[in-house]
Amino acid sequence: MAPRGRTARATLIAAAVVLLHAAPGAAQPPARGTAPRIAPVDLATATEDQRAILSGSTPARRAGDVDDGDDPGTGTNELRTYAHHPVLAANLVPFARYIAAGSTLTPRHRALLIIRTAWLCRSAYAWAHHAKAARRPAPAGAGLDSDDLARIARGPGAAGWQPFEATLLRVADELHVNAFVSDPTWQALTREYDTQRAIDAVFTVAEITMTAGTVNTLRIAPDDDAPDRLPVAIPYQLDVRPATDRLIGKSARITPLEPAEWTPEVRAWLDRANTGRPIAGIYRTYARHLAMDKPRTLVSEHIRQTSTLSGRIRELLILRIGWLCRSEYEWAAHAPAGRRAGLTGADLARIVAAPATADRATPDGDTDADTQLLRAVDELHRDDAIGDATWTALAMQFDTRQLLDILTTIGGYRMVSMALNTFGVQLEPGAERFPD
Repeated sequence: MAPRGRTARATLIAAAVVLLHAAPGAAQPPARGTAPRIAPVDLATATEDQRAILSGSTPARRAGDVDDGDDPGTGTNELRTYAHHPVLAANLVPFARYIAAGSTLTPRHRALLIIRTAWLCRSAYAWAHHAKAARRPAPAGAGLDSDDLARIARGPGAAGWQPFEATLLRVADELHVNAFVSDPTWQALTREYDTQRAIDAVFTVAEITMTAGTVNTLRIAPDDDAPDRLPVAIPYQLDVRPATDRLIGKSARITPLEPAEWTPEVRAWLDRANTGRPIAGIYRTYARHLAMDKPRTLVSEHIRQTSTLSGRIRELLILRIGWLCRSEYEWAAHAPAGRRAGLTGADLARIVAAPATADRATPDGDTDADTQLLRAVDELHRDDAIGDATWTALAMQFDTRQLLDILTTIGGYRMVSMALNTFGVQLEPGAERFPD
């Protein structure tokens, strides 16, 4: 039986959404432009706050610092671009470094997930940056060579993979297309992985997807010391069928921690204000892996609390990406928040009905901010980059920090949607369902 609130109309919309992604045998996405849309911060003219980011001396950076082999004093092109928005950078770096080098995964498994995701997103920067790290010999790196990298691009069906390595690549493929890991792939993953490693596997793909969308959109050039490039001779193919399967109304794959299970550390983390109030299932699920959740929370709290965007714009972006990812938990949480922030019933209907417009030119004189923002979400979801016309329209209305926050909000809640869908986090009692 279909979940309550899922009508034929909603099902058709969902099918249209997932068809935006590459189907099996699809051609390669168009090549990215080369000129950076936001130039990296010039070290010679950097402000004190920007220098603190680039030197790794901010408190948030120190708290999540892990040696991923990069010299933070020099600053990658990516970090120098984020340095235009020091508050954002300080909140992104700890989780990025956790995913790159501090998770529970082995360097080889981590590299398979990261580099496959970079390939799926057609991200020249992410491929070059992470291939450099993956080439490092064990134990710090995965010890991959050029043949290994090419095989990752060919995907899970390429000859030579161990069965579980092929499973990891399928996890990346399914999350990229459907924001969800299918039952057979999840079962294969969790036969090998415990809960914390399964959580890390999903968030590895999700976090790299978030950052790839940003570096693609901003056209950040690979660093000079990262010579690997996307192997253009390998066809871009995915053996994943678009699907709308979800676990709402079924059993959670990862059950939330009940209060009786909370250790003192978990209790202190979940109820940091010591209010004694009930804690939502999403947070009690993530609390099964505090080492991951603590740096991840910096990203989410920036989006909700220290972003330069208005509450209305933030919720509009979150609701649209949640809808595209078919994350009903996100809709349930953010539709009420959107109304409190000023979204009307007509706005919510528009968020649901907005067509995927990445392949349509921006109409002359169309400067409506909501139109451009919805178009940006659709393009980032479909192409892992915002197109020229939409970016130009946004850049006329938002400053550099706001543009970075737009990208992080969309990518951050695509990341969260992947996790919520895959872990099967259930709705809170009385939660709002997807609209009919």
